[in-house]
Amino acid sequence: MSEKGIFIKDIKADMPVEGIFCIVSKNLLETKNGAPYLALTVMDRTGQMEARVWNNAVDTDRKLEAGEFAKLTADAKTFRNEVQLNITSAVPVDSGSVTPRDFIPVAPIDLEQCQKQLDGFIKKVKRDPLGPFLKALFRKGSTTRSAFIQAPAAKKMHQAYIGGLLEHSVAVACLAEKISGLYPYLDREMLIAGALVHDIGKIEEFQFNAPPIDYTDRGRLLGHSALGIEIIDQCASETGLDNNHPDIMALKHMVLSHHGQREFGASVLPMTPEALILHLIDDIDAKMSFLQGLAEEIQEQGPSWSPYQRLFERFFYLRNLDNQEQEPRDAEAENMPKQPGIFSGEF
Repeated sequence: MSEKGIFIKDIKADMPVEGIFCIVSKNLLETKNGAPYLALTVMDRTGQMEARVWNNAVDTDRKLEAGEFAKLTADAKTFRNEVQLNITSAVPVDSGSVTPRDFIPVAPIDLEQCQKQLDGFIKKVKRDPLGPFLKALFRKGSTTRSAFIQAPAAKKMHQAYIGGLLEHSVAVACLAEKISGLYPYLDREMLIAGALVHDIGKIEEFQFNAPPIDYTDRGRLLGHSALGIEIIDQCASETGLDNNHPDIMALKHMVLSHHGQREFGASVLPMTPEALILHLIDDIDAKMSFLQGLAEEIQEQGPSWSPYQRLFERFFYLRNLDNQEQEPRDAEAENMPKQPGIFSGEF
């Protein structure tokens, strides 16, 4: 196995860099003066970084392929407030000589404990047909369960790592249980079921067996909501359940509407209390995961401003989590696994 070398998280401005990275994307471009240069995005398990080849750009472009590996020698420089690699040497590396776990990020949680939480929530959904459906869908040893445990929750935005879908879904189920206790009008079992399956289509939307995490053809063409409906219908049919049972229909409505607005990817608007709440708590966990990722990048001791976030059109004022004493907010939090985000009561 090849030595990985430096990880992206350890790269600082004005330092020499040498290491093996996965090429996420590459584009041969021209400067204003017409000189060619190569724009790369590279990654390892700790993150992504922009890189540029200014000399011998055309030859380097021919040598490198997106999705493959290269040993890079570079200088880390600051450009527009972000650290970027100026590459002086790039040598292709055979994928068989690298350690995959160096390049695919993995959830920073105990996945075994998270699976126990998943099974605990499934047991809380008892009524027909939701209970039998969840037990069949997440049956131990099934290909669906195995993919669900491994899949990322996103390509970049939140929980974009192995185990991210499991982490996100269980976190949303935790929120669902909490909020259903505040509003007894809500159908608690339906809301928990929706929390667990709302993103089930992501097991087919993404390929995550090798770096980089990316969309499958079906994922790009159909999206995870449509793929989720296929998975639900197939599981219901195989289990002998009625696809048109009101509870199964309500569950599918939650999958199709959980993005909240059509411009954000919802096929329909949320039209049940449970669908509306699912959209809101799904959004909460995704955004908190994103903010936690930003906070982990802060080096200063006290609160500090993040880089400008174009998606949100703002800076964020965040504290460095490594320098904070994390205390559970209540007695119930004491019994929750010490994991990032909603699990441990952080944020």
